[in-house]
Amino acid sequence: MEKFPWWNEAQKALADEVDAFADGMTPKIQEFVWKREFPWELIKEVGKRGWFGAVIPEEYGGKKSEWGYTGCCIILEYLSRAGVSLSCPYLLTMCGGTHQIEDFSPPEKKEEWLPKIAKGELLGAVGLTEPYVGSDAASVETVARREGDEYVITGKKRFITSGLAADIYVVYARTSDDPKDVAKYRHISAFIVERGAEGFHAEKVNELIGFDNLYNAYIDLDNVRVPVENRLGEEGEGWRVMMSGLNFERTMAAAAQLGIMREALRYAVFHAERRIQFGQPTINIGVNQFKIADMVWIFNTARLLTYYTAYMLDLGKTAAAEAATAKMFSTDFGMKMFLEAVQVMGGDGVTRFYPVESYIRDTKILQIAAGTSEIMKLLIFNQGLRQIRKYLQPPVRKVHPELKVPITVAFGALSERKKVESEEDVLKALAENYKVNPGLNMTLDDLKGVLDVDDETLVKMLTALEEKKLVRTFKDRKGRLKLARITLEGLRKTLSLEECKWIPSWVLEKDIF
Repeated sequence: MEKFPWWNEAQKALADEVDAFADGMTPKIQEFVWKREFPWELIKEVGKRGWFGAVIPEEYGGKKSEWGYTGCCIILEYLSRAGVSLSCPYLLTMCGGTHQIEDFSPPEKKEEWLPKIAKGELLGAVGLTEPYVGSDAASVETVARREGDEYVITGKKRFITSGLAADIYVVYARTSDDPKDVAKYRHISAFIVERGAEGFHAEKVNELIGFDNLYNAYIDLDNVRVPVENRLGEEGEGWRVMMSGLNFERTMAAAAQLGIMREALRYAVFHAERRIQFGQPTINIGVNQFKIADMVWIFNTARLLTYYTAYMLDLGKTAAAEAATAKMFSTDFGMKMFLEAVQVMGGDGVTRFYPVESYIRDTKILQIAAGTSEIMKLLIFNQGLRQIRKYLQPPVRKVHPELKVPITVAFGALSERKKVESEEDVLKALAENYKVNPGLNMTLDDLKGVLDVDDETLVKMLTALEEKKLVRTFKDRKGRLKLARITLEGLRKTLSLEECKWIPSWVLEKDIF
């Protein structure tokens, strides 16, 4: 596939290497899927090539300076072509230990764990979701109680992908019930729990809609003792650890979709060029061309979003909105793409003799894992809107003196604002807003965009006008005045009907009343 111009030479070479590897592994992965076996030997092959070290610094045996987050996404894109049972253990190891250990573990633990991860000797998993806690991650019920130089962890975790394959598990547990800590998200801590710890057991293996030969498990923690040095960050920093890892995890989830997107295109085009119906290959039928066109633009857009986000992470940016956007787009539109691929292939598309149907099943899981699409939209609303808010200064609109229609005259504030001398000036500004934005309230900033007045004076005047029933205000839950509009009584007092009227020239005089 296209190598983006901002990739360095090492990343471009990596893409060629992993792509060739995926070609060779595809038949083997398909064998493992049919046999319902976890592909241990292929995971070891990935480890031998050093690809688990993509985001691990060189002093610990990795290649972070050469490959970085972009390289990690390249590996995931091409590994996923062979199948999720090859890409998912890689993804879970990156976000289930590697990232957190590098950023939050003490030096001695980095020296112990990171070189082994880089060689593929340790696989990771994430223990976040619980039987009664999902998207509301702050409500974890698993408890970690400190006893001297150890923590004793008790609880249950579920939906742990790679749950029986991992060697290290990032487990989030409650370490405080103090309401002040809870309010500040300082009540959770993060730990590395190692396979084999006493009281740490697999409870159940889930049979999911997809991820056919991957271990997805419930884990029981029964008074599991963990050394203090296995804590990630300080006590109470678990939320910070969790959030830092989620942006990386979501970017990787988006990257893991790219490989199967390409494969869906491969099979759809392969099939349509060779299937004859109505005397012609089905790829010549316009509706199929439209479906394939949709698949192409979805794939290209998903790649751009994903690798832009990875580039931002390589630059040290948080990229929360970008990661949420890439993850949501790649899973939601990926689902659309796979449904279209099946439709192009007709009956063959819904058989398990082609892998395309599995992409639908696997993607349904990824629409939920690492944060649902709905949670992604909430993040995009909060983080994304905050990012671009400075470019969204509200328009200041006035009635054009000649045309008599509302036009935008400024953004944010007028260069010359009217000095407020009385309540009448505020009422007139609200009346003018009725003429240009009927149905909309004004914020305090909107009013200050046209009036030269401080907040305290403005609130006092609006409150006084409301008492006179000339203005109606809206206050938030804390009683702070946020919005205001003129009432009908205020309009009658301020504007005549003629001042409000506008009737276009094409209206017949006889029809005007």
